[in-house]
Amino acid sequence: MMNMYETIKNLPARTRDKFYLRLREKAILRTRARLVESRVDIESLSDEELEIIITDEEDKLIGEYKSRGIIALLALLGISWI
Repeated sequence: MMNMYETIKNLPARTRDKFYLRLREKAILRTRARLVESRVDIESLSDEELEIIITDEEDKLIGEYKSRGIIALLALLGISWI
């Protein structure tokens, strides 16, 4: 079974770029929400620190996409998760 990165690499360039753009946008929104909840001033963080936080959110999103895919597959096969 191919992992998610291999599957994405096999997509056409336009589709792959669109996926990464939307993933990045969603990660940025989550990062902003995370910083607001933590009461951290975005202006006080360096570009490197922001990039690390955004990358962490991207990794979380990819993990969520993977788990949703597995759950959908199990549901399709009629297998209960619990």
